[in-house]
Amino acid sequence: MKMDKSKIISRALLLALLSIGLLLGAYSQSGKGNGGKLNKTAATGEFFDFNINNLRIPLDNKGVIADVLTGDPRGAGGFYDDHVFLFSSGFYVSGYHDVNNDGNLSESELWGNGVLSASRIEDYQPGPYGSSQGDPRNQVYVVYATDQAFGPSWQEWKDAVDIGADFYDGDGDGVYDPTDKNGNGTWDPTEDRPDLIGDVTAWTVYNDGVPTALRRFTVAPKGLEVRQTVFGFNSKTAVGNMMFVRYRLVNTGEVADEFYNVYFSAAADPDLGEYQSDLVGSDTVLSAGYVYNDGNDAEYGPNAPCFLMDFFQGPYEYIPGVTFQDANGNGVFDDGEVALDTAYKVKGKVIGITEIPGARTLGLASMTQYMQSHPSHGDPNTHFELRNYMIGGRGKDGDSLYITNWSFGNGSTLGADSSRINTKYMYSGEPATGRGWLNIVPIDQRQMSNTGPFTLRKGEPQDIVVAYIVGRGNSPTNSVTIAKNYSEIAQEVFDNNFPSPPPPPPVVPTVAQGEGFFDIMFETDEQANYNAVDTVLGINRIVQGFYITAYRFNSSNPTIGGQVNEEELQSYRFDNFIQSFYTISSNGGRDLSREAAPISLDPQVYSDPSKGRVKLRISADPFSGDPLVKGSEYYFKVGVYTVNTANIVPMTDGAAYGTVDDYYDPVGGAYEEFETGMITVTYGSELFSPAIGESPSGTQKAGAASGEVKYIPLSKEDLNGNTYAVEFFRDSSTTLWSTFWKLTNVTTNTVMLDSMKNYNFDDEDIAGKVTDGFIAKVSPAAPIINSLTEQQSKYEGTAWFPDFIRASNSGVYYVGLDIDKDVYPEVQSTLFTGANERSTAITADRLRRVELRFGENSKAYRYLNGYIGNAITRNNSYAWAGQLTAADTAGIGKVGKLGEGFVDVPFSAWVVDERYGEEYQLATGFIEAAPKAGGTGGNPDGNWDPGVSLVGSKEIILIFDAPYDANGAQKLYTGGDYTVNGTTTTVYADVKRGYTIPAGADGVTAKEIATAKSPFLNTMYVVQLPRLDANSFFANGDVLNIELTEYPYTELDRFEFSTPAGGGFTEEDAQALFEKVNVFPNPLFAFNPQTSVNPSAPADDPFVTFSNLPEEITVKIFTVSGTLIRTLGTADKASPTSPFLRWDLQNEDGLRVASGMYLAIVDSPKYGQKILKFAVIMPQKQLRRY
Repeated sequence: MKMDKSKIISRALLLALLSIGLLLGAYSQSGKGNGGKLNKTAATGEFFDFNINNLRIPLDNKGVIADVLTGDPRGAGGFYDDHVFLFSSGFYVSGYHDVNNDGNLSESELWGNGVLSASRIEDYQPGPYGSSQGDPRNQVYVVYATDQAFGPSWQEWKDAVDIGADFYDGDGDGVYDPTDKNGNGTWDPTEDRPDLIGDVTAWTVYNDGVPTALRRFTVAPKGLEVRQTVFGFNSKTAVGNMMFVRYRLVNTGEVADEFYNVYFSAAADPDLGEYQSDLVGSDTVLSAGYVYNDGNDAEYGPNAPCFLMDFFQGPYEYIPGVTFQDANGNGVFDDGEVALDTAYKVKGKVIGITEIPGARTLGLASMTQYMQSHPSHGDPNTHFELRNYMIGGRGKDGDSLYITNWSFGNGSTLGADSSRINTKYMYSGEPATGRGWLNIVPIDQRQMSNTGPFTLRKGEPQDIVVAYIVGRGNSPTNSVTIAKNYSEIAQEVFDNNFPSPPPPPPVVPTVAQGEGFFDIMFETDEQANYNAVDTVLGINRIVQGFYITAYRFNSSNPTIGGQVNEEELQSYRFDNFIQSFYTISSNGGRDLSREAAPISLDPQVYSDPSKGRVKLRISADPFSGDPLVKGSEYYFKVGVYTVNTANIVPMTDGAAYGTVDDYYDPVGGAYEEFETGMITVTYGSELFSPAIGESPSGTQKAGAASGEVKYIPLSKEDLNGNTYAVEFFRDSSTTLWSTFWKLTNVTTNTVMLDSMKNYNFDDEDIAGKVTDGFIAKVSPAAPIINSLTEQQSKYEGTAWFPDFIRASNSGVYYVGLDIDKDVYPEVQSTLFTGANERSTAITADRLRRVELRFGENSKAYRYLNGYIGNAITRNNSYAWAGQLTAADTAGIGKVGKLGEGFVDVPFSAWVVDERYGEEYQLATGFIEAAPKAGGTGGNPDGNWDPGVSLVGSKEIILIFDAPYDANGAQKLYTGGDYTVNGTTTTVYADVKRGYTIPAGADGVTAKEIATAKSPFLNTMYVVQLPRLDANSFFANGDVLNIELTEYPYTELDRFEFSTPAGGGFTEEDAQALFEKVNVFPNPLFAFNPQTSVNPSAPADDPFVTFSNLPEEITVKIFTVSGTLIRTLGTADKASPTSPFLRWDLQNEDGLRVASGMYLAIVDSPKYGQKILKFAVIMPQKQLRRY
């Protein structure tokens, strides 16, 4: 731990590391986009494949790293981007054993050993010092963050603890006992757990007990143990390019209580693609050695990565006068003495950090390059040569290294600068700038990063943490810069014991099954409300959405046996400004991490605990598309993906943050995915308690709305069998037509929901308030009249008018205010387009289907334009014609049928509406315009004839919202004399502008006064039918059908439905299901299809399954000759309520039965007995016993 290191931190990249979600066990992060998967190999054994995201590095149980064969088809080696970067790595240790205990350390007392297979040095063997090599505990122990709490890996850790592994002692009793003490299924801080650091931890112990004769150096064992912990984090960000190795050096005291002047070396034989093109370097600030490429590489291409080994935590040492005040001069830090420095041991978030007052953590002491067969810098052949390499600045024989004479570097070009360079740190220059001492001759390199000297005492282990870091930029030297940046920032993360914002709350899915389907459901409010903020670090992380992934097998691997194993079924995103999301790739490009999800979730709804939930219905096999098979297992995971909004920019150049756009993470780490554990669904396991399939519909008891009502059962146990009603009432706060709905429990006369505006009929959308175990769903139903094109198509007869389009001033128009004219072209007449030329009296709930019948004479109210008023105002006058006198026409033009305001017309309008069950004639009117000079005006002859231009004639038909009166006595449409307190006032109707009836007029209602003041009064429809030409006109019997595409909800509408109590599955249903008891496959021909596609189930261990079984059951299996060979019961089922029971084709003695015909008697004390016959043809198998 290098607390005193000077750092220049890139905050954005630090955030990338901090956002990896280090909380253990809450999620497994996924392998989609920028997440990744933990690829599990053997849980324990002689080796382990560290295989997380970007790195794959095998290791064994005796200290060899990379040069290990694990069975992976790629072979040995450390891999990055599918190419080898590391051939072999390990460590060296060297020190002095004061054999004579005289305080004088002589060359004869020097020792050294290590493990580096590339140099043929393997001085360590598995297990603690002195243990038997046959001890089965001497293996690699692996635990994952995703492992079940208190499960097998936690229990196996007991063996690891027995041979030296750490553990978290939650109850403080000093004994490792991973027990779920409160039975809540999750780990609590008062309970024991393994020493899990990161997303995977692999622990092993090995010792230097290899006999002297078999060692590379002629040095006897020193009683050393190395307790090695390898850990890493599951991320595609920078931290996914790292593996951490903690070497705990233990002096067992078997040889000496103390070893002095000890040096430790992290050693490696790196091979970046082509092994002969490597260059090495060191960084004294980072305490790191690294390797990079000299240029274009045959495998990695022009931008080979850089591999860097960094001492994140060196050994500690007490230094009198430097790290503590040695008051008594004994060279030992005693109680009461003043500490001048403090060393630290970082042990992960669970166990924490240990402080060591009075000591200092040591960093890089030297970095040495050596080569396989070089005369002065070849493989060390003795422990003396090894020691010289560890001290640094020397050849293996101890000769000093002179920079200017060293041909593998550029020292000869540095001149006087070379004298200021410390030769202990080989090639400490900066490759990116070309400055300083650099390695210039590529070769097959070995490198040693050395730290020390320190004292290794019995009972005082030394923890040394080495980080393996890979960085890849746009060139080999830029890769060095990237790797150093990663190292610098990761050191900060390490020093702070892996800080991180909390991950999002885990999704808690539930599964409900019914006939032909099962539903995966989960609530969303905790994730929608999640916001991890750190203003200092600049973190603002939110959950952006969810996804559901299906797996063919019970494994998270993308492919198994050449078959695609995963398929994302659905994704969801919270509706905000972020659409698709891109992240930076290793080559600097932009990779699509998450395409904008097709389903958008309203944050206000889905953040509400009473409303926010998601459902996905599965009704077919996700991979084959075949129907679901009862008894088969289906596998799923639910994931959430997060975005650090403080570290993203729009993809569109110049777009401001917050613009709705695709977004991009320019650094890495802003995007993460978190998944649940595997969800296993055994289809059909709820046969005797099925979910309701199709959402039951309500019955429309009253009204004409086009909408529908249904309910979605969510908790069948809460369904009570009551009857419910959904009714509607207008929202008067809006101009446009809008209604609320309410839900009433009719049985109890209780209003359950009121003033609801959630019109959503999507079965998959189950957001909303749950009432008595269900969610009420009401479909949208807006007032929409037929489009102009549809209107024209509904004309019965030969068209004598131009096509119904606004440009030709033809068609039927609604003139009310409560339908949006900007959305529907059929709203507002094309002849009257002013803001005050729409009716305030007609509303959408009054719309009906109307037939305008031609040739069927009736009478209509007549209105004249251009006669009443002065020369300025009369053009806007549309007065009732019955008031006109000859004087009104003077100088304007003759009016036929002068004084007649209710005249014969060749049409009639009828409500013929089956939805409302209404049929009656409607009052109508029409307009005529005064003539104009040049013949462009109208022809007010009292006969409806629109002519070829309505602009001039104005002869439109008005269909009023009132029953027809053959006598024309509807004063609302004529106006006339009104009496108020004995005083009579005459006011005539103006159909376009409305008119004012005196307040308090006798016999007039408030509604009539309001209607009179409205433009167009209460006109339901304006019909505009200009002629095509002078010879075109209607034929008797023609009908214009004016229809609604959609009827709105009104106060007349009422829907009712009843829920089935308890879900409605009755005893009769259960009896009927028992009658379907069956056994499959039948015949079983050598294998069960479920084992043939399942890698974890041997194909030659088939079984048959009995299905549709009630809870209490006995199955007796006989040969056809009547011999009872096996009895199975409820206890043999996977769970008592499971309707399935598997027979493993073994008899009571555990022996496999022979091929043949068998009989099964299925007996239920509740439902009776069934007899089944089935055939079994067994596969060939070597029996283990006879």
